[in-house]
Amino acid sequence: MKPSALQQLAAQAGGMSLAAIPEPVKRQARLCILDTVGCILAGTRTEEAKLVLACEADGGNESVAIFGTPLRRALRAGMRINGYLGDVLELNDLIGGHASIGNVTAALALGESLGASGARVLEAVVRGIEITTRVYDAVYPTLRRYTEMALVPVGIPSSIGAAAAASCLLDLNEEQTLNALAIAGGLAGWCPAEVIFGDGGTVKPMLFGAQPADAGVTAASYARAGMTGPVNLLDSKTGYFSMASEGGGFNADSWSGRWALTQPRRKLHACCGYLHAPVDALGKLRQHSGQAALQKGGIAIRVAPYVADVVGKARLPHSPNDARFHLQYCLALAVCGADVILPEHSIQLAKQLCRADVLETMKRITVVPDLGLDHYHHCRIDGIDADGHSVSELLSAPRGSPQEPLSDEDVVRKFHALTEPVLGSACAQRFAAQVFALEAVSNVRECIDLLRP
Repeated sequence: MKPSALQQLAAQAGGMSLAAIPEPVKRQARLCILDTVGCILAGTRTEEAKLVLACEADGGNESVAIFGTPLRRALRAGMRINGYLGDVLELNDLIGGHASIGNVTAALALGESLGASGARVLEAVVRGIEITTRVYDAVYPTLRRYTEMALVPVGIPSSIGAAAAASCLLDLNEEQTLNALAIAGGLAGWCPAEVIFGDGGTVKPMLFGAQPADAGVTAASYARAGMTGPVNLLDSKTGYFSMASEGGGFNADSWSGRWALTQPRRKLHACCGYLHAPVDALGKLRQHSGQAALQKGGIAIRVAPYVADVVGKARLPHSPNDARFHLQYCLALAVCGADVILPEHSIQLAKQLCRADVLETMKRITVVPDLGLDHYHHCRIDGIDADGHSVSELLSAPRGSPQEPLSDEDVVRKFHALTEPVLGSACAQRFAAQVFALEAVSNVRECIDLLRP
């Protein structure tokens, strides 16, 4: 019989030794670590940070650092806190959905707990992100609409990937790794779409990074102890592929010689990735038609129907988290002059909602589901310029996408912008230097110690 998808993924993970990973892939993994840690540090500035720190108990036999603070927590609590902080501002990358936030969080926390070398942590991060992406890409091209399945396809792939990362650090063999991946998929939360795109309250950031990191490390520990899991979880007739997509399936051959990390998707805007193309399309339209474009008249934003389902909202945003998933709000900010959606646009939501220009612009925006658009990178804006003429802009690749990638220098600048307000310039520079020389670090605790203010 043909091996199951999880059996093939476990075999692929085992082949990702550090010696077999190409240097460009390793460099992108280092940038994922840098970018993710920057997002975690920036998350300490939010009101939600106080909530999550108050909810998770102190201490533990295997305590790990809470980045950007002097605090420590037990391993699982530490992963959950750091994963939450790194997702709260919606700035973490979109590789494999949101692969880095769960995998980097898991690898750094478990690596710190074990005293693992930097090389071992780097290998674990690569394995985790690659396995996450391979599961995610198996369903995303034929994903069911959120209004049909009510699930976001991030939590399960990221949990399976985090189990691959943890299996690497725990030195599990291929059979144990297979069971770790299977157990993680079984433990994963179903990542309900209402929590992500609807009235998710303040718990939403638990779902993309914190919960998958916890599930993955726990699953690897279970597998090491001899527990087994559902190895047909992905591709059985009642499996994840059938549930989440119309024609999903894992093709191992398509990944021969191909690495997800060579096609990174990183965020410039502090908002849901579904909003990036409209914001950037508006920026291009202003470049072509002048700053006064769209200052009067109706504005129609055409997006894929599954995007319109979840981020097109006729009401005002009612919380900072809701603002990060609100297309009319973020597009109104762009019409009113914002080239980049910043953390402050959601952290200071009450202040932004006192702006008459933003409120007036939101009323003029209509979100149109367009069957001719089938990816969140695609959008079209139609409106009126300053002279009363109709103008439009079609975009197929926002900044940060594989077609319009952020440069390495862009990612480093983003890291310093997020990190320096928390740690200061000197610490930020030392940590970045350590990450870029990670394979020479004998114990990853040396790097993590730099993240304590």
